[in-house]
Amino acid sequence: DVCSSDLHDKINTLDITILHAPHDFAGGASVNLKYVKGSYMDEIMVDGRPVLFTLDGLPEGQEAQAQQYAEGIWNWVVEHQSQVVSHAPLIAGFKNKKWRSEGEPEVSADDITGCLQRITSIYATYQEGFDVFFDTNDVFEERSLVISIGKNFFFEGFKLL
Repeated sequence: DVCSSDLHDKINTLDITILHAPHDFAGGASVNLKYVKGSYMDEIMVDGRPVLFTLDGLPEGQEAQAQQYAEGIWNWVVEHQSQVVSHAPLIAGFKNKKWRSEGEPEVSADDITGCLQRITSIYATYQEGFDVFFDTNDVFEERSLVISIGKNFFFEGFKLL
């Protein structure tokens, strides 16, 4: 049957197109992970600033799998960044009550919001979770605020490192 043959060719063409489509990282980010000293790594340029992306737990030669996994993490981070930013008042309160030095002015939720919009790095372990590091060095005395996300994108908490 000519019609089903044409349809079959179109479906095969579509499958090939999908399989070879470039990875779509949210926010227009371009990522090309390379295997370096036991990890897949790349710098993602976001608003003119580099974000180091490191993925452990996959052996060399698994570039496609690493790329796909990194894409899922990056897209999740971008999609959920507003939820992270919504915690700015809580983080500002913590800073002002527990981390403010004598004579240091209080920080506002807006100050923290600015920090939470600047990711410095993401460290992931394949199928185990990842940490997102934010540029809070000026606010928390050279420490980064880190959000830990576990397996299946389960929120584990905030910490300072």
